[in-house]
Amino acid sequence: MKFFQHVLFYFMALSYGIVPVESIADEKVSVEGVSGPEISIKKSGSERRCTIDQKPINLKLSSDGQSAIVSGTSFIPVNDLMQCDPAKIVYATLAAPHVGFLSDVNLRAGLYASLVPVAVNPMSFLAVVAKIGSNKNIVNLPGFYRVGVRAPKILSEASSNIFPVISLDGHYISLDLYGCDFDGYMDAFDIELNKKTRIDRALCDKLFNFR
Repeated sequence: MKFFQHVLFYFMALSYGIVPVESIADEKVSVEGVSGPEISIKKSGSERRCTIDQKPINLKLSSDGQSAIVSGTSFIPVNDLMQCDPAKIVYATLAAPHVGFLSDVNLRAGLYASLVPVAVNPMSFLAVVAKIGSNKNIVNLPGFYRVGVRAPKILSEASSNIFPVISLDGHYISLDLYGCDFDGYMDAFDIELNKKTRIDRALCDKLFNFR
């Protein structure tokens, strides 16, 4: 698994321009690496510097702006960082015991989304959306990792152009949208109903916050 994570980090850096420490911001919240395990969090004009239990890798905010994703497996709620004691270490939460690469967290819904590498050449992935703390994927549809599915089918469904994002209300997940600037309709997945659905641009703007 460590091998796949290292390969995945390299792939993400090449494909999406992600560097080991980055700054992601919206109107109210931003997070950035300072030095080593120290990060800076800004919210509504207030800033805190916190020392976390690891050097951040691919530091970014979750799409709902409520969590700082500090590595391929772990996150820290923004509220915890805003209350940190600079003299004490803030410990990150592991999304689940086995996480391929953490792509999003939605605290209100108690969900996380991640990528599972299933092939190296070309680097290809399936998605997982699960309750925080659980390895069990909720959506049982093509494009998602399902236990018991044979390797040939898994490989046929895997994609190198995938980055799961959870909707702000926690009801939907997008696998391959990187924004809402499109005409017509695009695919999304209803997490609770376990089905694929189609959304237009207006609904996309309401549901998702792509960073």
